[in-house]
Amino acid sequence: MKCEAASLLQFNLQLLDQALALVDAHDAPGAPAYARYAGPHLRHVIEHYEALLFAPRSSVVDYDTRARDRELEQNPGLARERLRQLALHLKHWPEIALAAPIAVHTRGGPAGEFEFATRSSVGRELVYVASHAVHHFALLQIYCVQHGISMTTNFGKAPATVAHELRS
Repeated sequence: MKCEAASLLQFNLQLLDQALALVDAHDAPGAPAYARYAGPHLRHVIEHYEALLFAPRSSVVDYDTRARDRELEQNPGLARERLRQLALHLKHWPEIALAAPIAVHTRGGPAGEFEFATRSSVGRELVYVASHAVHHFALLQIYCVQHGISMTTNFGKAPATVAHELRS
């Protein structure tokens, strides 16, 4: 478990680094406006990480009651700072914490009419926020190509897809 925990933490740190690289790309001369497309996606990703890592009650996470901070999606400097805070927090997170049980509260139904609570673990939820980030990065990859923003080759690709491509 120790090696798996370290790998999971490292993977999430790599994803936060990719998000930082995208924020930084918007500082380049002629770069598109951050708030127009990248900002809303990165705000969403950041707030999901924050909901898990900075939950008011360490045994409960609720991704649906996040702040939806408009300033975060419009201000690349604020996004950069929040991503750095997340990375710093993850770097110092004890691996043993990933095994801790956690209750996940969420809403379901076409209009959010149902409330659910399920049991999970901090590690499983870290897998979720990583997968969620990769999903949003996949959407952002198209935007990056259209606007000439150079990202790493595997930005927005699921790790299983990258591994499959390397074996082929």
